[in-house]
Amino acid sequence: MTAPKQPKAQNKTKTKKVRGGKGPSSFMRDLQARMENCSNAETLNDQVITPFIQSLVTVCDARGYVLNVYGENCNLAITPGDHSEPLFQLIEAYLDEANLG
Repeated sequence: MTAPKQPKAQNKTKTKKVRGGKGPSSFMRDLQARMENCSNAETLNDQVITPFIQSLVTVCDARGYVLNVYGENCNLAITPGDHSEPLFQLIEAYLDEANLG
């Protein structure tokens, strides 16, 4: 008579696989390729930047995150929709005043 098999210990840590086994570097290359396929700023904004930011906002909102990224070369601030136009105008005014626009 043999002893019954013991169930295997389950790993409590769950990890999500990235689609197709791609990692961050692959995602970055794919995103860059999509961006390079855009012939102008409007297309880039419509086809890549806006959908990416909308996805980021959706995930952040679902988790209760407030996202404000300050970078050496760029800034990203996520605000409610009714704040986007005034924020844009402030940035434009600043760039104009600093002769950067």
